[in-house]
Amino acid sequence: MLTVKKIVQLSEGMENIALVAVVIAKSDSRLFSGSLARSGGRYGVKAASEETCTDGATTASTARGVLTLTLRDSERDTINCTVWAAADVIVRYDETISIGDVLDVQKPQVTASFYGRSEQYSPRVTSPFSLTVNEQAAGNQIAHHAGGSDPYLSSLIRIPLVRPEETIPLADLVASGPGCSGETFHVLAVVRSVRPARQIRIARRNETRAFREVVVMDQSHSGVLLKLWSAAYIRWADRWHPLATVLLIADARAEYSEYHRSVGLTIDRKTIIIQDPNVPQVVERLLRHAKDVPMQSVDVACSLSSGTIDPATINTVMTVQQILDRSGGTGSQITEEDQFTALCYAVITRLDLDGPGSRTISHRCSHCQTFVARQSPFCPKEDCPGYRAPPALDSFFDLTVDLTDHTGTLVGCRMVSAVAETVLRCDVTTFERKTEQQRTALKWMYLLDRCAVRLVVKRRTATRFQQLFSIVGCTLVDPLELESKLKVY
Repeated sequence: MLTVKKIVQLSEGMENIALVAVVIAKSDSRLFSGSLARSGGRYGVKAASEETCTDGATTASTARGVLTLTLRDSERDTINCTVWAAADVIVRYDETISIGDVLDVQKPQVTASFYGRSEQYSPRVTSPFSLTVNEQAAGNQIAHHAGGSDPYLSSLIRIPLVRPEETIPLADLVASGPGCSGETFHVLAVVRSVRPARQIRIARRNETRAFREVVVMDQSHSGVLLKLWSAAYIRWADRWHPLATVLLIADARAEYSEYHRSVGLTIDRKTIIIQDPNVPQVVERLLRHAKDVPMQSVDVACSLSSGTIDPATINTVMTVQQILDRSGGTGSQITEEDQFTALCYAVITRLDLDGPGSRTISHRCSHCQTFVARQSPFCPKEDCPGYRAPPALDSFFDLTVDLTDHTGTLVGCRMVSAVAETVLRCDVTTFERKTEQQRTALKWMYLLDRCAVRLVVKRRTATRFQQLFSIVGCTLVDPLELESKLKVY
């Protein structure tokens, strides 16, 4: 007869007990065949029957596997449970047990945790004990809860393990640079985007692993890369919705990327993620902030042109080549900053105001101010009234400009909204009434003329694939000023 116990009631050496708890974290399975070990699961694992010994005999009957689960049965109490079984059983567990499942753990071995090697690579828990389930022992088993759904245990998946005030702002993490690499932090952030899972090859191990990237943001920083290597988390991320899912991440490991020259986060075996934690006020503030953050390049350009940066403060003279070097991080211009400003004296060699197919005007939904693509009459946001019925549209200038000087050409600069109105000396309504001849005359007011162009440059990062050159000021330049300011490099 088994006695049902709570985590808090456990003591070393207890026998004939059962535990009912919810899974809050799960490691990838590992399979062992003789001296060989493989990472297991749906992503890239061979079943035990596929492993062979050196003499060619199958090891299906002898191969073993291990899986670690972190369990919770109250707001306070958590414990790690290590499951040992035949390889095919472990693979089945890996396939069928997910984070959020309620399990019955029967006749586990209860031992004291000494925070040795096994605990060092497992999530931090409140219990001083750990559980071991060995399928070779009679009566040992782990299964989905026989009593059906348990609303209380299921609700524990959203109870925070750490207080929001114990988390670190993403901006502080990024500002720490290489100094924080390898350390673990608690983070509270909203999902900005979820990228598709992909397979990458690990050269030093000669193996292929599944990998997924998620961009997270908070009120202090617009985007930090979160890397997922665990098959369980890769699958779980399918249920994360951009700008709607909040993650409270305990013990995320910081990693500094030399390639991107920025700090990112990685989920490892010590990490526990609470999705949409039950802290309503904090979550609501995060979600409100996320809805106001510009996501697309045109949104960022509009935000910059609305006066967030005063053009009068941009006085650092740079050539086109210097801008390209600094934004691309080459030569002596290597930088870790997300953006910089520049005053460039250049000739405008592209300004499409006339002719068929030229993009001069874009549109926003009047309800939520979201960018609406020209080929679609509907707002792309599902929670907006304009998603199902064509909304009224707010029009704004959205111009593509090329700048050329003696060092090269800056292709695809954006000049939008109020900045374009100031430069063209007309608003969108007035522009739309102009004839083709009038638009051509307006274009030649600046085309092939030397201008003083003030730019905000957003460089390519781990979370933004394309550089953005946003024009926040443009005036025709006096030849004497040009002579005194022009750089040789």
